[in-house]
Amino acid sequence: MEVATSGASMSLVSENIRIEGDLGGEENILINGRVLGSIKLNGDIVVGQSGVVEADIEGNTIVIQGTVKGNVTARSHLEIQATGKMIGDITARSIDIKEGSTFEGRSRMIKPDRTEPSPAVPPTTPQPSAATAERPVTAAGSKGRII
Repeated sequence: MEVATSGASMSLVSENIRIEGDLGGEENILINGRVLGSIKLNGDIVVGQSGVVEADIEGNTIVIQGTVKGNVTARSHLEIQATGKMIGDITARSIDIKEGSTFEGRSRMIKPDRTEPSPAVPPTTPQPSAATAERPVTAAGSKGRII
């Protein structure tokens, strides 16, 4: 699966590469090798079928086709494909776990940002005025009020 990169560059950790330590940056990354440590990017992260990651991961869209052991936070979307194996907790705005994949852990959904502040005082139920006083209304044997 390809992740839309919107013109951003893509870094590659190839199959015969092993990285130990913390990865950070602004780019997208495709991991086909092995990474141990932590990954925190302001881009998309794809763990390819041959990729093995033993790290906490944070990125925008995260696609798991290989193996991940660690906690994962996707600011946008997390997808565990049929070949993917995820062991750890996941946090994301949306999650797609495909049939045949493995997921062992807990999931937590990120709520969208609120654009309107919540009211300081809860709204009150308006009281009927004399003009809208309750009067019986019969409609198929039920009672209600005319407003």
